[in-house]
Amino acid sequence: MSKENTDHANADGCDTGRTAQTSRSSGASARAALPAAPRQSAAWGWFLTIIAWPTGAVGAALALVAVHHWQQTRLPEGPLLADAHEEWWYLAAALAGAVAAGAVLAVVYRAVILRRPPTGNTFVPVRLFLAIAAFNAVNSSWRDDLSVPWWDFDLLIPLASASGYTLLSGARQLAVLGRQHLSEVIQSPRDLRSGSYSLYLRSFEDDLQRTMLEQTEHRAPGPGAVLPDFRLSGLTEEEQLAEVLKPVAPMVAVGRPGERLPLVGARRLYLPIDDWQDTVRDLMLRARLVVIAVGPGAGLQWEFSEAVRLLPARRLVLLVPGRETYEQFRAAAGTAPAEAARSPTGDGVPAPWPPPALPPYPEGEPADKLSLKGAVYFDDGGSPHFVFFGSDKISGTRHRDRVLGSVRKELGPVLDRLPAWEPWERPAEPSPGQQGCGD
Repeated sequence: MSKENTDHANADGCDTGRTAQTSRSSGASARAALPAAPRQSAAWGWFLTIIAWPTGAVGAALALVAVHHWQQTRLPEGPLLADAHEEWWYLAAALAGAVAAGAVLAVVYRAVILRRPPTGNTFVPVRLFLAIAAFNAVNSSWRDDLSVPWWDFDLLIPLASASGYTLLSGARQLAVLGRQHLSEVIQSPRDLRSGSYSLYLRSFEDDLQRTMLEQTEHRAPGPGAVLPDFRLSGLTEEEQLAEVLKPVAPMVAVGRPGERLPLVGARRLYLPIDDWQDTVRDLMLRARLVVIAVGPGAGLQWEFSEAVRLLPARRLVLLVPGRETYEQFRAAAGTAPAEAARSPTGDGVPAPWPPPALPPYPEGEPADKLSLKGAVYFDDGGSPHFVFFGSDKISGTRHRDRVLGSVRKELGPVLDRLPAWEPWERPAEPSPGQQGCGD
């Protein structure tokens, strides 16, 4: 055992030492069960990250030119770009047509060749095009002194706006994909020093939601509907959550077995598919903070009951995605902690803190439409407290980084009171035929 691993075993208790010994004895079989490592390419990651900037700039230019041309046509007294020349518009319209054709070909390629069916976000540019075209058609009937042909007003302006949105959205997705190639993958749990990380546990089914980018509802009429997209964050929800936890300790998560690339936000490590519980238990013990995003599944229930059994109360936070999911989790969690408290570590050994009765979901909903609605944290006595995210207007907050601002506002004071990490001295867990961890 290396010095670092010896320190971990001595600091975290006998169970950690036994876990390390068990891991070494079954190292060959565990390595055989590990899923394939993500196929990352640093060169490809840097290329995607760099190319995202000009792609977004061209998208922004298309959107601005579309708004300017609409203003020149309908509101000639106050165009957005006073020095723009008319020939720019037709160059922009040709570029918008090329972008639209390329987007259609990309969707067909993904659906036919890669067998990845279109998602709801795939059709956002189409819906945006139709909405702006309908608005312009109605708007053109208010006055009959259009200085451009009807197809210019009813087709080209919507096309440029939708293509601008496509490039803006695509640039943000390219940047995320580049960061996936460049993100750090932890080779072994032993590479993590005790107290140097926050452990993020969640259902793998929630990964898609947590790694999505912010979207606007495009409520503004006309080509100006795309302008709010300029304020969108380039960070996924999980990346924003990682930013909140960074002052406490960088966020670490177990990666989904078999995924092609690690998701962005928490640093990923990959565990054997059929032998992960001992390692997760060890990671809990050595984490400064454990964050569980509640959801369905027996795995999360086991992780919650283990966190209650193993950790001081302040080192556990639950993230709440919504009323129905939370109430289902709360109902299932009502018995698991109690059972863990009756026989947590062996006959006659008490639990570190009383098993909590999770509070009901409060009446009402937070004002801000976030996928994470709130959190449950615990005081030193183990009493739970529920807080909403975005329940109050945050002074000076912009649409950008909504998750970051809302979560930091509510959980910031809780995290600031988190004491410095210290080894949690758990009682010994005697096993049949064993008298102590020195044997």
